[in-house]
Amino acid sequence: MHELNGFRYASAGDETSSTPLFLMHGSGGNENDLIPLSESIGQNRRCISIRGAVEWETGYAFFKRNNDRSLDYVDLGYQTYRLCEFLASALETGVLRSKPILLGFSNGAITAASILFHAPFLVAGATLIRPLSPAPDEAFPELAGLPVFISAGEEDTRRSPDDVKLMTAQLENCGADVTTHVLPTGHGLHDDEPKLIRDWLQAKVD
Repeated sequence: MHELNGFRYASAGDETSSTPLFLMHGSGGNENDLIPLSESIGQNRRCISIRGAVEWETGYAFFKRNNDRSLDYVDLGYQTYRLCEFLASALETGVLRSKPILLGFSNGAITAASILFHAPFLVAGATLIRPLSPAPDEAFPELAGLPVFISAGEEDTRRSPDDVKLMTAQLENCGADVTTHVLPTGHGLHDDEPKLIRDWLQAKVD
C-alpha cells in the first residue's frame, strides 16, 4: 500500500508494459476491488488502483451523494480536482510513467467521466462501467479522438436507458472515439466484459 497527495493506492503489473490502467472502484468498495478485473484484461499491464477519499457504508467512495442518492455535484467537482492533482503528481514523480486509461466502475466511472470533463489532458482514454454523466446539462471539452469504452446493463435498476445514451452522446459530440456496449446484465459485471475491454484496449489504445 502506498500514499500520495492524501490518497492511498495499490499498484501491480509490469512498469514497462503498455499504457497503464488507473482503477476506480464503486461505492462502498476499496482499492482492491478492481484488481481481479485488471488482471483478467491487462495481461500484466501496469495498474494503479486508488481508494476513494470519502468513507461510504462499509468502504469508500470517490464523492458524496445527497440523501435522496442524487449526485452531489459540488463534492464531485471538489473530489475530481483532488484526483487530478494526484494524477499530475503521479505523472511527475514516475508513479505513472505515461498517461493512464481510467477504468472506473459505478461511482468510480462517474468520477472518471468527471476527470474527462475537467482535465482530459491527464489521461490517454477511459473505460466507464455503469457511468452517469457528471455534467448532464453541459458540453464536454474537445476530446479529439480520445478512446472511451462505455458499458451499461439492460437490467440495471440503478440506471435508466437514457443514462448511457446521454453519456455516449456527450462524448461523441466533443470528438471522442466512443465504443458503447449495452449488455444483458444488471449493475454488476457481465461475464463478457473483461474480454470486451481487453479487445478494445488492443484495438484502440495499444
